[in-house]
Amino acid sequence: MKQGSSTTRRRQTLPGVPGVYVLLFCELVKQLGYDERSLFHGLELDRAQLLAVDARASVTDAAQVLSRGLGLAGHEGLGFRFAAALKVTLHGSVGLLALSSPTVREALEAGTRYLGLRAPFLEFVWHTGPGEGDESRVMLEVRERFPLGRQHDFFMEAMLMGLVYMAQQLNEVALQDVEIWLTGPPPLYYTTLADTLPVVVRYHMPSCMVIASVEVLDQKPRLADPSIAALAREQCEAEYQKLFSAPESLLLAVRQRLLDMEEGTLSLEQMADRLHLSSRTLKRRLQDEGANYREIVEAVLRERSTRLLMETDLPVSEIAFRTGYNDVSNFTRAFKRWTGKTPRDFRR
Repeated sequence: MKQGSSTTRRRQTLPGVPGVYVLLFCELVKQLGYDERSLFHGLELDRAQLLAVDARASVTDAAQVLSRGLGLAGHEGLGFRFAAALKVTLHGSVGLLALSSPTVREALEAGTRYLGLRAPFLEFVWHTGPGEGDESRVMLEVRERFPLGRQHDFFMEAMLMGLVYMAQQLNEVALQDVEIWLTGPPPLYYTTLADTLPVVVRYHMPSCMVIASVEVLDQKPRLADPSIAALAREQCEAEYQKLFSAPESLLLAVRQRLLDMEEGTLSLEQMADRLHLSSRTLKRRLQDEGANYREIVEAVLRERSTRLLMETDLPVSEIAFRTGYNDVSNFTRAFKRWTGKTPRDFRR
């Protein structure tokens, strides 16, 4: 009985992944010569279920399918391939809103507003730059809402390159003066796929984002239609309210409390006390959502430290303190584990 109730709670608090995305991923694995049936083995999920109108796979099941697919064909560049295969029409009401928006900028803003309908584990942040005072270019950063682990690179590649392909589909023209930033080293498959990609990808960068000129964003989609856009937005709002009217995910509540802290962190016991739960209950309920407290804390500390290194001139010792480290050397080791660089190298 307890197991059933926790499953229900997870599905209510964290919307699932659209079935069409899972099917597209499986189809890509199949096209590369692998047996896509193995992706569903042992799961209460199959192709027929995902073909249903408005079908969604739980985040846990979708993550399992993705993990297995990456194990089989991750070296083939599945993130980039997935982005290329995505069509705007597969995004449901969000895609319709993007197609009918007055400008590419407003189409992307619609995506950021309603991202939770399609990818509830990611979030967008807008910046101008990259130079200080530079308003000729816009940067759209993608961040994890909770730790994605080994699937991080796939999601960053698929989401950022997917935005580029979507912008192309809106106007049916090649994009100029657009590039993608990714934080890790270039994978081996990038050399093979680079010539097929519509924009340059830069690696070893401080954040994962797509950078475009204001001129690109001000372009008018060929199917722009204010009346259709208004109807699509109304549909998105209705769907959003339906999916997010349930009680907030405990995982997201924990993450937000940590993000709201300017310095330091909280132990599991301290967080449980603030949420009026026992530490045992907090741990169990996070497990119900497929997470653990230590990973959430590390993701928030990584995000806080990279933001402070990028956006402030604070000395590394102060950033270490604000990240919860009294010893700079311990902070440096942790930061290098998170990003592959020391804080000073990251800042250069």
